[in-house]
Amino acid sequence: MKHVVVTNDLREADIRPPEILSEFMRLSIAEAARFFDDPADLIQSDCPACASEAHEPVFTKHGFEYEQCLRCQSVFVARRPAPERLEDYYRNSRAVRYRAETFTQATGPARRLHIQRAHANWLGRLYDECGGAGPGAYADVGTHYPMLFEEVRGLGLFAACHTINPLPGLEDACRQAGAATGALPAPLAAISSFEQLEHQFSPLEYLMDLNRLLAPGGMIFLTTRTISGFDLQVLWDQAPYIYVPEHLNLLSVEGLELLFGLAGLEVVELSTPGQLDLELIREAAARDPHVRLPAFVRYLLERREPRTHEDFQHFLQRNRLSSHVRIAAVKSPAGEA
Repeated sequence: MKHVVVTNDLREADIRPPEILSEFMRLSIAEAARFFDDPADLIQSDCPACASEAHEPVFTKHGFEYEQCLRCQSVFVARRPAPERLEDYYRNSRAVRYRAETFTQATGPARRLHIQRAHANWLGRLYDECGGAGPGAYADVGTHYPMLFEEVRGLGLFAACHTINPLPGLEDACRQAGAATGALPAPLAAISSFEQLEHQFSPLEYLMDLNRLLAPGGMIFLTTRTISGFDLQVLWDQAPYIYVPEHLNLLSVEGLELLFGLAGLEVVELSTPGQLDLELIREAAARDPHVRLPAFVRYLLERREPRTHEDFQHFLQRNRLSSHVRIAAVKSPAGEA
């Protein structure tokens, strides 16, 4: 299984401008309180990675209790909004509208340079290495940045591009970037899902649904945030960027491996090429003087030079200890899960 180290001078402010991110977080938290205020709409869940019934409370964020699986160490919201309430939120909340109208527009060029192009190149390289399912159709699920399709089309690997459930308001932009928004051809050669797994009611059902859309030998490319990452392990409940419903599932690296196996997918890469763990910790402490950091981490941030920070981030990447995780998996030739 591949482990990857990445360096491209990425800074958090490039892809998450502080003032825009703060407003998006404020709206998300306020809208979660409005959309999910009825306890009758919350459903008890076991571990969304490995289905273990053994889990215990670890912290509370904005009125939602997160629990940790005692088997795979994934962290998740145990009493979570029902699927229909989540669907209502992602169709109608002010936070989602702000993301489409402001966040995506403001960060699009930087994300294309630092993220979307890298996603497309990663997808293309692995699809080519693994043989894929031929020059069929490609689809992205939950599209937030339509310029992704321009990057993927430039690879020349797929006969057509499609978007599935793009962010409301971005349908026209997806079509302009070369992605069809209508009925899907069946089956698909490749599917991508970037930053979607963390807010699914059932990650297993989500992956199985995607698996059913794939041709035998077709591939899934996915990114998400993992609780195994250094910044989340250090900050834990103090992480300001963890909130419902964006982060119902903070699955561990071990939990993700189990989850993909349950979904009938063979993982060919599970790596954590994140570049921002130390920066995220530094920013969290700078914004809130009440954030408590272990002595070693504070020493590392305050007393060591940038080269040490870079080397340390590479250590996290090599050992799958960064919080940004990407996974590539192949559908078994035997068929559906």
